[in-house]
Amino acid sequence: MRRSPFVIYAKVAPPNLPLYNEDSDFPYFFFSDNIKSIYGLTPQFLCSGRNAKADHPDDYQNYFKDDVGVCQRFKHPKIKRIVEHWRMPAMHTTVLIRKTAMDFGVDRHLLGCFSPFDDVELGVTSFCAGKLPERLKEIETVPEEWYVAAWKHLPNAAMVLDGDGTVVEANALVTSHKGEIDSVMKPCLEQVYSTLELDSSLDSWKFWKKTPEGNKVRIWISRPDPESSYFHMSLRPKHDILTFNF
Repeated sequence: MRRSPFVIYAKVAPPNLPLYNEDSDFPYFFFSDNIKSIYGLTPQFLCSGRNAKADHPDDYQNYFKDDVGVCQRFKHPKIKRIVEHWRMPAMHTTVLIRKTAMDFGVDRHLLGCFSPFDDVELGVTSFCAGKLPERLKEIETVPEEWYVAAWKHLPNAAMVLDGDGTVVEANALVTSHKGEIDSVMKPCLEQVYSTLELDSSLDSWKFWKKTPEGNKVRIWISRPDPESSYFHMSLRPKHDILTFNF
């Protein structure tokens, strides 16, 4: 979760929806470490009581309305998909966001995954190997059991693979993407291993693939712990803006 190659975030919904206070409700609860590289702010800072009003002063009302709608009508496994312009201190871009809602204890949490429209999303690049962003300090207010619950409810399909490509653990959305996963896993892992032969320090790989059925999928494979033989793999439908045939 913390070392995800795409951004994962969560907010805590107020208990009396659809009522909310713009000054204090929907505070950020979690951000993955990579938010710093595109947001310019650390997870610890963002999760210190801030909400959309602090970071989106020009249109924060829209964020609150959408978050209310997701928490009331898109409980997992329902997913809301949004494409929007995004202006932050470290990046002005377009992002694809997938949102859902889950219950944790007595609270309802909005849970989201997003990534900027990079060269892979645009279809210009079909494969890219690289490094995960720097590891940051853990958010002290997030309990360990929350990571387990959130991973199971991610709005992207996610799984843990051993070195042979056997699925060791899978979240709830993997079942609905089984055909796509089966068709892309082997060629993706072959590309991963070919790059590791050249540079064993690599820990992040991005792909887009077309399945035999013609579906375009966006895939992330990462190795958050370089000492481990396990890989993390995530997948979602690719946004069909521009696609080149490789």
